[in-house]
Amino acid sequence: MRCIPWVSSVLTTGLLLAALPSAAEGQTDGPPKISQRQFTGGSAKLTMTGSAKIDEEIAINDKASYGDGTMTWLQYGVSGAEQPNVLITYGESGEIGISVGKGKFVVTGSIMAGEESNCSGKAQATATLVSGEYTCTGVASYEPGKGMGKVDIKVRFTAKS
Repeated sequence: MRCIPWVSSVLTTGLLLAALPSAAEGQTDGPPKISQRQFTGGSAKLTMTGSAKIDEEIAINDKASYGDGTMTWLQYGVSGAEQPNVLITYGESGEIGISVGKGKFVVTGSIMAGEESNCSGKAQATATLVSGEYTCTGVASYEPGKGMGKVDIKVRFTAKS
């Protein structure tokens, strides 16, 4: 008879724990492990909405894209150019940066472990390809002549090595 209350409490606790959301639910995985390599092809589909708008497919800048085994820079287009460009960076301490630019307009979102982020998504790496998708919402921006605003960014990319 004494077993029934104990079994009942164990079952109740198990059901409650199963019903609670996991702390990891909704979090973005850390950056992929990217070996040292030079990138030779690929593109990024960039969609930005809000106070500034961009909808472009941008080729990778193979001269500016590189992975050294601990950090990786994926540059699509030319930074500072009047044409849209995207830079995705993976830092050695696990941070991910997503920067979008067009002329003097630049906006940056990030994912940092243990920090609240306005970006989410994930990427994967194989021996010959890094690919992924990131979404950043409500990123503060400043555009010369227009002032402060907010943008949402979506970037889907591939980088071949």
